[in-house]
Amino acid sequence: MIEVQHAWDIRIVLDLTFGGMGVAAFIIAFLYYLRGEKEFNVKAALAGMISLLIGLLILVTHLGKPEAALYTVLSPNLSSVMAWGVFFNILALVFGGLFALPGLVKLPYAGNERVMRLLGALGSAFSFLVMAYTGTLLARTSIHLWRSPVTPLLFILVALSSGVGLCALVAVALKKDVPRELVDFSMITTFLAFVTMTLYFAVADISTEAFRYSVHLMLSELAGATAALYLLGFIAPFAVYFYNRKKPSRTNLVVLAVLLILQSLLARFLVVYAGAIELPW
Repeated sequence: MIEVQHAWDIRIVLDLTFGGMGVAAFIIAFLYYLRGEKEFNVKAALAGMISLLIGLLILVTHLGKPEAALYTVLSPNLSSVMAWGVFFNILALVFGGLFALPGLVKLPYAGNERVMRLLGALGSAFSFLVMAYTGTLLARTSIHLWRSPVTPLLFILVALSSGVGLCALVAVALKKDVPRELVDFSMITTFLAFVTMTLYFAVADISTEAFRYSVHLMLSELAGATAALYLLGFIAPFAVYFYNRKKPSRTNLVVLAVLLILQSLLARFLVVYAGAIELPW
């Protein structure tokens, strides 16, 4: 017997989306910080940390017992991917927050470049671990769709796409230019995410019954979300990208940024809601 999972709902999807977008935006902002643009990229990093915090707050509402997170910290199960994820999130917030806070308030260490670079490097390292762990967490479950090696890769790719989107929105809001190579990079991640997502459908016939059932869900009950992902999440960003190359405008960049964030949301929604488990009875 095969049954669709009901333990993870839209709050998990939002946590994964905001969290992945936030840590990816932080990493991107820090890399550009190292290239010399200090003030703006500290603010972009701050937006990333705020996004990560929003995701974690949404996750706490799903837990029902917020003290469970504290218990995980005090009595960690080091064999649990989720326990490691709690530490990665906390350390990303601590080091990333310390790096980004000077974008909001004046702090004494903000003028010390060595301290800022160290905080940014540590924040980026733990941010990458947060970005990688979410897909790994799903891959460790008994749900066949999630256990696919495609899932961790897909989650990293859409996190990077949405991270570019968040950085672009911050740039437009602060009337800064969005680096051309960053926009180009988002098209690479979008194309790779398209290929990775399509692999689910390509290998369905040679996969387990539970995996095929999940793919069937994407093409039946979740067909609207699947169509939206391919049209708005994959095709539309390329259309806006090429149109913006002919007629550059901030409006085009905002639309592109929103589509990149939507790509991440829809991809995670589909994978989470199509997850089906094969029961032993």
